[in-house]
Amino acid sequence: MANKIRVAVIGTGQRGPAHARELLGCDEAELALVCDIDEARAKQAAENFNVKYVLDHREVIAREDIDALAIATHTRHHAGVMRDAATAGKPFLVEKPYCESIESGKEICEIAERQGVVAMVGYQSRFTTFAQEMKALAEQIDLVQTNVSLQRGFFNPQYFFPEHYSGILDALSHTMDLALWWTGTLPVEVMAHERCGLFKPDKGAVEFVNITALCEGGQIVCMTGSMAGLQMQNIFQMAGLRGNISAIDRNRIRYVTHRGFNEDKTPIDLKTGEWTGSSNQGTDMWTHFARCVQEGRTDVSPGASLREGLAQVAVSEGAYRSSNEGKAIAIAL
Repeated sequence: MANKIRVAVIGTGQRGPAHARELLGCDEAELALVCDIDEARAKQAAENFNVKYVLDHREVIAREDIDALAIATHTRHHAGVMRDAATAGKPFLVEKPYCESIESGKEICEIAERQGVVAMVGYQSRFTTFAQEMKALAEQIDLVQTNVSLQRGFFNPQYFFPEHYSGILDALSHTMDLALWWTGTLPVEVMAHERCGLFKPDKGAVEFVNITALCEGGQIVCMTGSMAGLQMQNIFQMAGLRGNISAIDRNRIRYVTHRGFNEDKTPIDLKTGEWTGSSNQGTDMWTHFARCVQEGRTDVSPGASLREGLAQVAVSEGAYRSSNEGKAIAIAL
C-alpha cells in the first residue's frame, strides 16, 4: 500500500462530494475514484474532482488499486454496499445513520468482525476538541445523567420520509452518538414521544422528538430535537455523583467536580473550571481512519465503531417504535 490510502467515494449526492473535498485536504488519504448508479451524477462528480467514475460499487470493491471506501449512499442502501465490502475485506468509512435496521446492522457487524475489516461510522463530531474534552470530563464525575438537544431549522426534501431515521432523527444521530459515547455504555431500553407531519402532513417525517434511553450501567440519556429550533441554543449537560458539566455552544464548557456532599449538603472539595477552544475538526476524521487502515487497526477509537453506530440506530428505531406503540422498547445489542 502506498503512503496515502486510495479512497473511492460511493454515492455522489449530498454527502459524497463533502467526503471528496475532505480527502483533498488529507495527507494520509487521496480521492482515487467516484461511484454512483446515476451516471450523470457520477460523471459530474468525476469532472469536479478530476478522477474517473464507475457505476457499480462491486467493481470498486474488486479493484486492487482502491484501498478503502467512503460509503455515502442513502441510508437505505448502506447495508448492501457494506455487506459486499465487509465480505471482500475492504476497509470502509460509512455515513450515518449506519444502517436502516438493527437486524441488518448486526449482520454487517458480524461479517466485518469475522473478516477483521477496518470499518468506521462517519461521526466527525467526535474529532472536535470540544467533544473529546467533554468525554475526558465525563470520565471524572461518575456520570449518571446526560441531557443533549439538537434544535434545527427546516430540512431539505430528502429528509422527509416516514422511517425511524427520517427527519430530525437523521441530524440528531450525531448528537445521539456523542451522548452515548460520553456516557460510555450501551442502551438497553428506550422510551420516546414524537410528532410527525406537522410541517409536511403529506410526508409523515419525524419533526419533533423527546427520547429517554436507559443504559446497561444504569445511566440515563435524554435526547431532544426539533425542526423548529430557529435561533435556539443547543444544550449539552452531564450530571454525576462527583460533579457536573454543561455547555450551550461548542466553544466553551463549564464544569464542577467534588467528592460528594456533607450532611449539610455542601460539596466536599469543590473545584470549578472552564474550557474554551475550537469545535472545528477539519480532516481529522479521515486522517485517523487512514492511519487505522495503514496499521490494520480494527479498534478505530475515538472514531465510532460499527457496534457504536448500531447503538445509535437502535435508539432511533426504538424511539420510533416507542412513540407508535406507547411503551418502552427493550434493546438487545
